[in-house]
Amino acid sequence: FAPEEPTQTQNFPPAHFLLTMRTACFSVLSASALLLHRDDVPSWACPNTAAAKAASQDWLVSGDAAEDLADGKAIEAAVATEQQGVLADAKAWAAGAVKDVAEAQKHLAQAASFQKKAAADKSDADLKKVGDEVAQAEQEQEEAAALAKKASAVTKAEKAEAAQELADAKKLEEAAAAEKAGVVAMDIPALLQAEKATETQDTFVAFYAPWCGHCQTFVLQQNGGLNQLATRLSSAKNLRVAKFDVDAEEIPNEHGYAIQYIPTSYMICPGGKKTKYSGNMDQASLVSFVKANACKASVP
Repeated sequence: FAPEEPTQTQNFPPAHFLLTMRTACFSVLSASALLLHRDDVPSWACPNTAAAKAASQDWLVSGDAAEDLADGKAIEAAVATEQQGVLADAKAWAAGAVKDVAEAQKHLAQAASFQKKAAADKSDADLKKVGDEVAQAEQEQEEAAALAKKASAVTKAEKAEAAQELADAKKLEEAAAAEKAGVVAMDIPALLQAEKATETQDTFVAFYAPWCGHCQTFVLQQNGGLNQLATRLSSAKNLRVAKFDVDAEEIPNEHGYAIQYIPTSYMICPGGKKTKYSGNMDQASLVSFVKANACKASVP
């Protein structure tokens, strides 16, 4: 008797859905950026270089609220679908193990019967059958144990991978919520408009790129520093907090902005005055900078 393994899919491929070109852990992104730091790049920033971007070529958050929210929901749905398949496969392995156990018990029962007959008849043939049946039963028990162990290991691995993918989905959805928050997305025309003397409000803008781990922390996370700043300054008059994606827009260096690293932040006043922020990334330092460099804004 040769036990049959279940016919269901048994390869259990790892789940890589929408993140083929966009998945990476934040710690890897940060480590890559740190390896590429120059002396003039703060510890909380990434060099704004092609080499730094290449080292972090796979990233998670796009910076687009609709896209990130859709990707997060799609990943959750895909994980749910895959888990159904994993459960079915695990059940198939378990069923195979149960079948082998049953066959082993059958052969052990037959062996016991032959053993009784051999004892009564003193038959060498019956004794040989006893040995054969016992050996077959032992083999089937080993195979059953191996199948059960494999089913358990695969299920455990799949659960761990599913948990990581759901964590990625949550990160995308949180980023989408942050992208819809009180931080304004700017492009070059909006940036130049903020410098015009006719404007009635100051602008604190953070230049960032989605591939930079530090930018994800400061700009794109729902509880990131930029969103916290926007919340703290929500009662300020004539002030907006903004972000500028240097990957989506041409870097405005020719307009007087020096973006050697990201995130880089500026305070822009109507009339063209702009002051680069070079302090720490804590909220107290950021608020103090905004107050000290405000022109139109009234910051409590």
